Amino acid sequence: MQIKRYQLVFCFFISSLASSAIAQGASLQELEQRCEQAREEKIAPLRQEAIEECLTSNPRRRNVEEYCERFYSDFGQGGRTESGHFRQPMFHDLPECQEFHEAEAQSRDSGRSR
Repeated sequence: MQIKRYQLVFCFFISSLASSAIAQGASLQELEQRCEQAREEKIAPLRQEAIEECLTSNPRRRNVEEYCERFYSDFGQGGRTESGHFRQPMFHDLPECQEFHEAEAQSRDSGRSR
């Protein structure tokens, strides 16, 4: 009888850890979505401005609208440049993004301590 109690307590403890990990993952996803949405609100007008400038600077190019939209489709996202350097993503300093990065770091740190 005593062993079953310990098994029951152990199972309850493991299930509570698993459910908190799942909840933490869901909240991280929500925070990431809020960050990306806030970034997109800031980036969209700048992207549109770059596309319009591209359209006016290439009036004779065939399929200029398609070309400019495709060229600037990842505007503000960061990544590697043609020369191999890293280009920082735009607007990762927004409060929504800072909140996400802090929660992500905390989640990563708590995963290491187990």
